[in-house]
Amino acid sequence: MEIKPILLALKRSKFLAALLVIQIAFTMAVVSNSVFISVSTLKEWNLPSGIPHDDIIRVTPRFYDRSKSVTAAVNNDLKRLQEMPGVLSVTPTSGSPFASENVTEVYLTSEEEAQEYQTVIYDGTEHFLNTLQLELLEGRAFTAADMIYDSEEKNSEVMLSEDMAKKLFPDSTAIGKTVWLSKGSDPVQVVGVYGNFMTGETLNYYGKSYQSILRARSTWSHEQEPQYLIRMEPGIAESKLEDVASVFYQEQGRYLSQYERLKRVQKRMYDGRGSRALTFLVISAVLVFITAFGIAGLTSFQVNQRRKQIGTRRALGARKSDILKYFLTENSIISLVGLVLGLIVTLVMTFELSNIEQENLLDIGLFIGIALLFWAINIIATLVPAMRAANISPATVTRGA
Repeated sequence: MEIKPILLALKRSKFLAALLVIQIAFTMAVVSNSVFISVSTLKEWNLPSGIPHDDIIRVTPRFYDRSKSVTAAVNNDLKRLQEMPGVLSVTPTSGSPFASENVTEVYLTSEEEAQEYQTVIYDGTEHFLNTLQLELLEGRAFTAADMIYDSEEKNSEVMLSEDMAKKLFPDSTAIGKTVWLSKGSDPVQVVGVYGNFMTGETLNYYGKSYQSILRARSTWSHEQEPQYLIRMEPGIAESKLEDVASVFYQEQGRYLSQYERLKRVQKRMYDGRGSRALTFLVISAVLVFITAFGIAGLTSFQVNQRRKQIGTRRALGARKSDILKYFLTENSIISLVGLVLGLIVTLVMTFELSNIEQENLLDIGLFIGIALLFWAINIIATLVPAMRAANISPATVTRGA
């Protein structure tokens, strides 16, 4: 089939063809980036949590009576929980696995332009590792002698998760090295490295699920009340939830904001992740359908406008397959131009989004797959009106003339 007549026909209807090219390019860019973000959102889905989350209970008490001492309440809570049957270990903490969104930056030097590294800093007791059943990989664990109870006193030592240690010190051991927990702060020394555990949605989304830092610190107040992590004997955590809650209700002047297994906290994190991905995919599907209907509508319009021309070609001996090929080729040319333009727009959008998300979102394999899918959808959208054009009777057009 000669391309020149098709190009001349497109030139005569260049406005409609240009609109369709822009629509294809825009949809291609939006759909591609929506899929890229969805895949990036879901790719951390099956990562191991690093902890026995089925057996750990998270409790979040909150005081409404400001006259009560938070420090005294924490001491009473720990004593009561340690006496409770089935409790293996407990620690008050500033954050919880799967729900820690207080992401902060740490540095390897005190210079103003020092590179920042994202992490979550946990304050907890010397029982933190045992409560989460984390393995000590290097150095030493915190002991009771390391604990800071005075809010005016600063920690001089920290422990790092395995991933955090590799991120900060990829070519050497982290033990004995110094880290700055904020700009302008005093440096702290790394004394131990522990096994990874999942922090929360923010770092999980950026592919930094296991980057955390632990301080031996228990300085609680009404402005910073602790959460509690309680590891129970295997298999009994669900049945002990109400018993654990009753222990906390023994302290007057407060209520329980939450008490649940960490398994439920993990599910909630993934539910939010799934909703985000589903939203992007639904938007993509709607845009694809809109584009497909636009292609079908334009082809139908062209068929109606060219009925006499098609009838004449049929009268001169053109077969139905020739008419069908004509419109499919015409659509393929429009689709190709739209996809090339869409590629350029996609690369620009992906580059900007990657800078915002701090992650390379571009996936060449996915992009090729999306482009082929678009091509197939465009061909299918053209097929029905093209078949209708192929069925135009030359005799009917002649009589109408």
